[in-house]
Amino acid sequence: MKLNYGCGETRLVGFVNIDIEESVKPDLVLDLRKQPFPYEANTVDIIQCIHNLEHIEQKYWVQIFGEFWRVLKPEGEFRLAYPEFEKISHNFLENHLGLRDFWRATLYGRQLYPGDYHVVPMVTAEVEDYLEGCGFHDIKSCPEPTQDYNTFILAKKAAAPRTREDVIRDEIFIK
Repeated sequence: MKLNYGCGETRLVGFVNIDIEESVKPDLVLDLRKQPFPYEANTVDIIQCIHNLEHIEQKYWVQIFGEFWRVLKPEGEFRLAYPEFEKISHNFLENHLGLRDFWRATLYGRQLYPGDYHVVPMVTAEVEDYLEGCGFHDIKSCPEPTQDYNTFILAKKAAAPRTREDVIRDEIFIK
């Protein structure tokens, strides 16, 4: 099983396309801030979370990453992409390529419907710390190949089980 969490308008063949916005017609309408996945633990091969984490308040990241960790199989893949705040803000301030409106939308979201705005400045070192604290390992990050102002992360679920106490301890440590 493969999940495309926060699919928006990008529905992928072979994935269960999941979003909180019903108007984008996902396979499953779900908000992990309010309810867990309807899947058993250790049943998902891949979770893709492309350009949506920046739309979710940082206070929910441990909860959401914990849920990703729960349903992924041991060594299952987590794929994440987001706009890198430092690069985007620099491009906005410098009006790189004369595209100020594009850089503004990349910083703050397109704002086409409720939830289509960014609430967290994405910084790779922080994201990697959260992932590690939530039980992911073999975390690799790089610029997106065609858009170097965006970052792509690939991480794997560590095989060792984590307890609720581990997550709480790490959440306190991360903050």
